[in-house]
Amino acid sequence: MQDNGHQISADFRYTLFTRKFNMGLGLSKKGNKSLNDPKRFVVNGHTYKIINIVGQGGEATVYQCEDENGYRHAAKVFYFSRFPPQQLRQRVDGFLKEARILRYLSGRSPHFVTLVDYEYKPSENVGYMVMELGTGCLRQHMQGLPLNDQARNMFWRQIVGILKALEDAQIVHADIKPDNIIIVDGILKITDLGLAFGLPWTRQSTRRPIVRGTIDYMAPEVFSHQTGFKSDVWSAGVILYEMTYGRPPYFSIFDRNQKVAAISAMAPIMFPPMFDPVLMDCIRQCLRFNSFLRPNAFLLQAHPYSRML
Repeated sequence: MQDNGHQISADFRYTLFTRKFNMGLGLSKKGNKSLNDPKRFVVNGHTYKIINIVGQGGEATVYQCEDENGYRHAAKVFYFSRFPPQQLRQRVDGFLKEARILRYLSGRSPHFVTLVDYEYKPSENVGYMVMELGTGCLRQHMQGLPLNDQARNMFWRQIVGILKALEDAQIVHADIKPDNIIIVDGILKITDLGLAFGLPWTRQSTRRPIVRGTIDYMAPEVFSHQTGFKSDVWSAGVILYEMTYGRPPYFSIFDRNQKVAAISAMAPIMFPPMFDPVLMDCIRQCLRFNSFLRPNAFLLQAHPYSRML
């Protein structure tokens, strides 16, 4: 009896898991009558097979998937049922905004991830965004350690290329960090445009009602509700600092509130000695507290370190 009880319990747990997995992917019988495999989903009539999970966040899960022709893609799936009903409209609008910005950027630069397709399905309460698949992100290459001179400079020149491409497209990313830079055939590409917004060249920044981002990579002015192209330059400067020293400037401050206070108050940044004055100058230029004194992407591209081969 005990063995039978365990078997029934296991079967019951499996049934619950399968139902939850189907519901999470929007693959209920009602939503996708033609599909019985919970590891498949449909976007605008095209079927994709899930291979594995690439990453998970608060708003979405990223899968590696395969299309009907055997090509591999990344699928960012937004599960809106995770949020209270009163937030649904805001979350869906955010999904659609990100997809439209990504569609606008696709093909404008080799440093932008290509959007393959996207669709919001109200009946399933799920949003699907299918895009180019990378072989990993910059964070995986850094691994909390300083990079050698060749790797650091190679990555940096491409990061500056990302900044220039964003500014040319009049888009502020607002969340540049190693986790949001993927590698496709040796090329760095910016992804995760959930906080991105358009900004005309005539304005260097704009007031944002809500302070959002990743604290270690946020510029001081962002905490005063001002975000712009040079806020992205600061974030890139933090990455260069991290590729040089193995950690971001304020890494040693563990308390979240204290870290926010330190960055917003422009607490001095420690620069351990190094033997490359050109690299040091580039880092310092990017991490100028006054955003008006920070170089834009065009000037940063002309910096000797950005041109070093």
